[in-house]
Parts: sequence; C-alpha cells; structure tokens
Amino acid sequence: MTTPLLVQDAMHPRAVTVGAHEPLSAAVVAMQELGVKRLPVVQAGRVIGIVTDGEVRRALPALSDGLSPWEFTDHVGRVRVRDVMRAPVHTVTPQTPLRAALRTLLDRRVGGLPVVQEETGALMGMLTLTDVLRAEARAPRLQWGAAAQHMTREVVTVTPDTPASEAAAILNVTRLHVLPVVQGGQLTGVLHARDLRDAVDRAAATHGPTLMADQFFLQSVTVRDLMRPPSGYLTESVPMHDALTRMLEADVHGLPVITQDGELLGVVTISDVIRTLLGESVGAGSVNA
Repeated sequence: MTTPLLVQDAMHPRAVTVGAHEPLSAAVVAMQELGVKRLPVVQAGRVIGIVTDGEVRRALPALSDGLSPWEFTDHVGRVRVRDVMRAPVHTVTPQTPLRAALRTLLDRRVGGLPVVQEETGALMGMLTLTDVLRAEARAPRLQWGAAAQHMTREVVTVTPDTPASEAAAILNVTRLHVLPVVQGGQLTGVLHARDLRDAVDRAAATHGPTLMADQFFLQSVTVRDLMRPPSGYLTESVPMHDALTRMLEADVHGLPVITQDGELLGVVTISDVIRTLLGESVGAGSVNA
C-alpha cells in the first residue's frame, strides 16, 4: 500500500518573503527576479498575509494613464505591501496530507499556500498547485487508468479562422483550459487558455486594464495567430499519469485526446487530473486549476 503524500513531500522548503511596510516595488522586483506569482508577507516572524501578481497589477497605474515618469514613480513609491496584500492568509503545515492541501487550494480558489510550523507559525516554505501535481506525477499511481477513462468528452472545437475573442469566451464558459483547432475533420492546432491570457496581458501592458478585455484586445486576432502546432495531443490509451507528466512538461492545463486514426475524442485537463486524484467522477463539476 502506498503511503499518502504529505505537504513536506511537495513544498518549496525556502520561500522569499516581503515585509508589510516595504514598498510594493520591492515585491515586484522579487517576483520578477524569481519568476514567482506570490510572496508571503511576514511580520515578527509570522505570516500575516500574501501578495500576488494579481494584487500588484491592480495596484499599479496603467501606462496609458498619461502620468509622467516622475508622477508614475511617485505613485508607485507611495504604495506599501500592506495596502494590497490578501489577509488573513490560509496556511498548511508540513504534516498536512497533500490531498487535504489540494482540497484547500481548490475550495479557497488560491494558487499557493504558505507552509508554517504548527507550534510557532514560523514560515517554512510554500506550496503551489504545480508543486502538488509534480509530487503526484513522481509517485507511481497505476490505478489512475488511461486518459480516455477520465477525459472530458463534451469538447468544443474551433477553426483557425475563429475570432480569438470568441475562443476566449468559449474557454471562460467551459473552463476547459484548451480548445482543439479542427479543420476538415482533422486536428490542425491547439489553443491554450494561457496563450490567450498572454496575448491580452501584452496588449493591456501598454493600454491599461479595461472592461471586456478579451473582446477589446483580441478584436483583430484569430485563433490561427495564437494556436500551437497539432503535435500537442494524447492518444486514448495513454496512462493518465503520463498525461499529467506531459502537461507539466509543456506547462499547459490541457491536451486533446485522439484515436490512433486521428479522430478527436475529448480533452484531458488539469481539472480532470485533480478529480482523478480526489476520486471524483468526471461529472462531479468543474475545478479551477
């Protein structure tokens, strides 16, 4: 019998922190240099909050606001981490079962949790959803079965000429994270939600945030402009464990599943993997990854 994994088996044992009274620019520099999306906020040795890239973006003025370099620097310099951090913060301990931590991540709709010492509350590291999935991918899970057993079958497809804004709307409704691109009955490409987000973020960086951002920034863009080659797929007999490994290697949240003859059967998403880990059925509802 396999021993259940604990948070200590997956966590990052070291975490860079930021102080509540530090300027927000210090958090930005740390995130940029380390390539992370969140930083625990520590005061007197205890975790009192967390700041994420989302809070940072919302707090900084857009380049389109017409501020001079002097005004922009003045504005940014006045914002402190305490002004934007999320508090209180949900935490786990190294001895927390990994499946329980995964459930906390999903229920709280957060991407990472500070790991603290149970007795003192001192920070010991960080745990992210990717950490959980990587730890599970390293562990032998023969009972997972094949991708075809756990995939989402009600899949929506698009064509290369579909407007990117329409594709973004489909992904927002279905939460599938990936859209197979089909033309003439053949898989011709794969569109990932992260590629759409990156395109919107690049446009928003110079324009600033706006309502209905997907429709505004993707007006003249088609799926063909953003899709990846059709090589990113799974065959129906691929083990679910290998499907997770492939997604982690490609840094994507979903892959199409096809037959040996190239017929599209469905998609396997990170949500499907999480349901498999938690022993839930495919129809158990959507999970935000």
